[in-house]
Amino acid sequence: MEGFENGRLQTAARAVGVMQAAYEAALEYAHNRKVFGSSVFDYELTQVKLGRMAVLVQAGRQFSYSVARLMAKGEGATEASMVKAYVCKAAEWVAREAMQIHGGYGYAEEYPVSRLYVDARVLSIFEGADETLCLKVIARRLCDAAG
Repeated sequence: MEGFENGRLQTAARAVGVMQAAYEAALEYAHNRKVFGSSVFDYELTQVKLGRMAVLVQAGRQFSYSVARLMAKGEGATEASMVKAYVCKAAEWVAREAMQIHGGYGYAEEYPVSRLYVDARVLSIFEGADETLCLKVIARRLCDAAG
């Protein structure tokens, strides 16, 4: 599971793209869909969901940029595994929330959020399943560094 740092960073970058697309789809849908005379966006719960989604998108993006800078200097092997594990799980959550905002339509294949969720889910498996990555790579490297 070691030696795949570039692929892990690339997978994290894909996850950021999936999160961004899911967020944008949810935001657009929330503004355009009317329920009980109001747009879905007008509901506080929707606003909270969108706010949290935006935070995770930006956190994932900045974490990915930070790791890319480390890797450009020949460092950041452990961080590449960490960013992959974190951002891919975040992408699953963001895509799931986008589906929730879409309601029943979120599950329908006509809406891209259903595909975005599937895409987000598989990213946790590529370049090392998260559970294996955390146990066999990240934890080992942290233990080795601790002495």
